[in-house]
Amino acid sequence: MADLPAARRYAQAAFGIARDAGTIATWREELDDVAAVLAESGLAPVLADTRVPIEQRIAMVERTLDVSPLVLNVAKLLVSKSRAREARAVADAFGRLADDHEGIAHAEVTTAVELAPAQLDAIAQQLGASLGKQVRAVGTVDPGIVGGVVVRVGDKLVDGSVRTRLKRLRRELEGAR
Repeated sequence: MADLPAARRYAQAAFGIARDAGTIATWREELDDVAAVLAESGLAPVLADTRVPIEQRIAMVERTLDVSPLVLNVAKLLVSKSRAREARAVADAFGRLADDHEGIAHAEVTTAVELAPAQLDAIAQQLGASLGKQVRAVGTVDPGIVGGVVVRVGDKLVDGSVRTRLKRLRRELEGAR
């Protein structure tokens, strides 16, 4: 399991460098490449195996990755600190920082039935207007909410589901006894 605080620290350091150099898009793309090799490829188990000498693992990284020198340094650092498998978490954390920097928010919209793309876009536009950001919404279906909508943007949750309203009503009725 990835050490998320550590992944965030690596991402924050990388983001600071990318922001200062004006190369956020390049870093985002190259960190995705690093994650693909270090955490998701057939080479990943070898790069994470501490029984393989570090010099060999670093040499594999240098031969495999075609990225800028600073991103390559991040990849080599992850391997040398036995955090190669956390490369995806680093890339994802970097992507969140880059999105925030660019004024992009991600929303998860949960409904009881599948929404049409136009409906999801309308919800994203309304959220964007209220947040002052561009919102990219992803729809999920959970028949258990019965009706209404549950929206999660970052750590904020707006629960307008029928299930929650019914639970609230039940608590009120039980309290009235």
